[in-house]
Amino acid sequence: MKHDIDLFGNNPAYPPDHRWDRDQNGKLLNIVFQTGTFGNFLRYFLERFSTKTPNITENPFTEIGTSHVLKPNDFSGLIQKYHQWFIKDNEGNTNLPICLITTSTEKHYLYLKKAHWFRVGDSKISPDDLWSKAVGDMPERLKEYARAIIKLYDIKDTAHFTWIPKFIVRDWYKLEFLQDLKDTYNYQWSGAFENHEFFNDQKVFRLDLETFFDWDTFVENITELNDMFDLDLDFDRQAEMKELFNKGLSLDIIRQECNLAEDVLDNRSDLRLNQLDVSTEAFIYAEMEKANPDIQMPLTNRFFRDAEEIRQFIEHYPNWYRRPNPNIK
Repeated sequence: MKHDIDLFGNNPAYPPDHRWDRDQNGKLLNIVFQTGTFGNFLRYFLERFSTKTPNITENPFTEIGTSHVLKPNDFSGLIQKYHQWFIKDNEGNTNLPICLITTSTEKHYLYLKKAHWFRVGDSKISPDDLWSKAVGDMPERLKEYARAIIKLYDIKDTAHFTWIPKFIVRDWYKLEFLQDLKDTYNYQWSGAFENHEFFNDQKVFRLDLETFFDWDTFVENITELNDMFDLDLDFDRQAEMKELFNKGLSLDIIRQECNLAEDVLDNRSDLRLNQLDVSTEAFIYAEMEKANPDIQMPLTNRFFRDAEEIRQFIEHYPNWYRRPNPNIK
């Protein structure tokens, strides 16, 4: 399935040649990233630990782990951060120093599905709002999704104070996660952005999103970024770096859930699963059905207690219930 992808869209408040930056590109580095993928944190980290920029000591984190506290004037301007409009703003320019944050795994697309609602603008909109709030009380940006669920599942009661059952919302998410990743909107949008021809003529370091999910991966990739652009990061302060990274991760429930889902699927976790949101539950459901295409996960509000309970469900699923999954190609 091919989606209609428009990276830039139309904003009637600004003319087509409007520049979205303050200082027109960073001399040391330009961080280019899609919303929710840690561009703000990366700029803060690099400016704080580079000997080429003034030291920053202020805490960058909001209560949900986004790095949205500091303002543009709190930074040197030598390192800038941008979304996809950087491409339009710099048409005709070449050899710009760019760090492009890229996606690569199924886990990353689970993360994006959650982060685009919860982290962007610190809006704190959760997938759980689709079942825990009455249809009429949902945030406006969720109502179109609620209408789609109501239509797909032929829900008759659509009054203001109607709640969509949790197991229906989980199943709705699962159906998308069961798709071939290449058929999803987020994958195609990310591909159009990350592989845009503009980057062919620039000096680009592609920083995998996994960098922000694990400290060892982070320090390894940041070291390569530092070497490529001569950022002169002070790695004698690595203990301070790790403390900062871990603080951001500890505040970010979305990254924690994505890592936990990965650990559950790889049989590396015995933690209880009672705090997962419905989209993470659906992701685990979908991955289990892909691995066991003659089994469908249960349509119940209650989710599995832990990975061992999932294992028991799969192992003891009665043979006479096994059928080809109609939702898998």
